[in-house]
Amino acid sequence: MSNFEFLKSINENLYIIAADAENLFRDKYFEQCMAQTRRLGEHLCRLVMGEAAKPEDTFDTMLATLKDTPSPSEIEKEFIDDLYFLKRAGNKAVHSLNVSNDGKEALECLERAFEASINYAVYKGGASEDLLNKVFDEELLITGQKSKKISLQEEYIAKKKQWIEEEKRLSQGEDEEEPQKSKHKKSKKKKKKQNDVFENDSPVAQEEAKKPLWREILETILAGVLIYVCYLLFFTK
Repeated sequence: MSNFEFLKSINENLYIIAADAENLFRDKYFEQCMAQTRRLGEHLCRLVMGEAAKPEDTFDTMLATLKDTPSPSEIEKEFIDDLYFLKRAGNKAVHSLNVSNDGKEALECLERAFEASINYAVYKGGASEDLLNKVFDEELLITGQKSKKISLQEEYIAKKKQWIEEEKRLSQGEDEEEPQKSKHKKSKKKKKKQNDVFENDSPVAQEEAKKPLWREILETILAGVLIYVCYLLFFTK
């Protein structure tokens, strides 16, 4: 068993490359595993580009072209980011002067290759969107047996997405039932929000805001006179 079983029905060549990478990791050939995931990433990149990719184009050239895609979606950004990681890690593994026995980076390469493969399978290979619920299974990688914990996690993710979709559907249904009423409520809410900005807009404040300049000057003078009279009455005895 492999984490990449889903690729068998999409592209058998991709599946073979991915399964080889897992086998290399299992045998602790970590650098060779990273190089193989880079190879997988380059194949995914070429498949996504289709006829736009020329036979002589390098991985760098193809990635640069994908990166220049105007207004890429979040999924596309994630896919390109995964491919860049696989390219960098694979290059490092192939060209490094020192042999590395650290499997952490190799494991991340497999996980990134897994995510990129799922996105390719769903958005280019015609696979069901249910595939997006799959989680990389480390126990399956090591032992060849699927983890019960991962199975429960995938089931939970699927249920959670189902609940979210159901809530959206119900919410949209309510909006369609009373569009005019909803619009009226929005209008009232908007007006209320505008009033909330001016928290001190009491009737007195509004009345004072309308006062002409001459009245303000007169009131200031009268206030001054009143203060002066009070001063004479109480402090000049």
